[in-house]
Amino acid sequence: MKEKTDYSGNLKIRQEHWQDSPCSRCQGTPCCRNLPLAPGRLESQRDFINLTMASVYNGLFPAMKDSGEWTYYLSRSCSFLSSETGMCTIHKELHQSLICKTYDAHSCWYTDAFNSRRYTTMIPFNTERLIWLEKRYDLIRSRFASSPDWETLCRDMQAEGPGFEYPVTGNLSHALQRKLTFKKSRSSRYLLFPPYKRPGGKNHFELLSFRLGFPGVSLALSDTTWAFLVETEMDPAKLDLVRREYYPAIEHKDGNFSFDSIVREYSPYSETGEQWVLLHREDLPTLTALTEFDASGRIKRLPSCAEILHSLQPSSPNRVA
Repeated sequence: MKEKTDYSGNLKIRQEHWQDSPCSRCQGTPCCRNLPLAPGRLESQRDFINLTMASVYNGLFPAMKDSGEWTYYLSRSCSFLSSETGMCTIHKELHQSLICKTYDAHSCWYTDAFNSRRYTTMIPFNTERLIWLEKRYDLIRSRFASSPDWETLCRDMQAEGPGFEYPVTGNLSHALQRKLTFKKSRSSRYLLFPPYKRPGGKNHFELLSFRLGFPGVSLALSDTTWAFLVETEMDPAKLDLVRREYYPAIEHKDGNFSFDSIVREYSPYSETGEQWVLLHREDLPTLTALTEFDASGRIKRLPSCAEILHSLQPSSPNRVA
């Protein structure tokens, strides 16, 4: 195995030949087909609604780790993953994300966490499982004081919990393959994830590079907030299931669910007049060039939306809201 040092002088990059890597023998390549998007939590009824409503969108599912942490995942194949060979088509190339280059496949967390036959480090949840979880442990009525420990949850889930199949990550529609613009996002065909912590260093830009490598995922940013915009669609059957089980137990309006306060909280359209810009993976070099770093790679100043737009236009229209 060869190693080299990255631009910061700190990270070691694993440069194995494909046939020598455990990735060449991996079944299903879960790290390239399940994108961790944003942290979640389950401590209140509001959190339960957030998790449940995310689960009704195609390809999205929340998961709980053995540490108690919740994460939103998108089940969708990376744009650079070959469906025929299971190989990364940009392996060892300059524009491959350091997140991938530095990942230690010899102690892969994904192969354990995404093992559908047992739960050791993570439990994935669909809409049915979330409803079962809330009812089984009476979470809302007990104000989430009855949440089970990890061992109890694993045992009960194996014995009586609903089944789970990871969403199919097959060929995406032609619409998903196109670049998402704010004009197209003004519909139910998108979901804005909770604000992303604004980057503090070059390593955070590599995380952005990894996430934006997945089709239908864009970065929406203003001068104060960053978030991920994901193109997807609601599954009517799953939404009907939530409606049957919880309507009218939670806030509603005009015969339909009303999550207006939650939608506004994560809306990409500011009510205070802030300007929003939509960026794709190929825009990251521009964003990086406009960012000021110190000698250690920490960010001293991020560019304003106006600066970013000035650098992108007129070659990149439909980027502003």
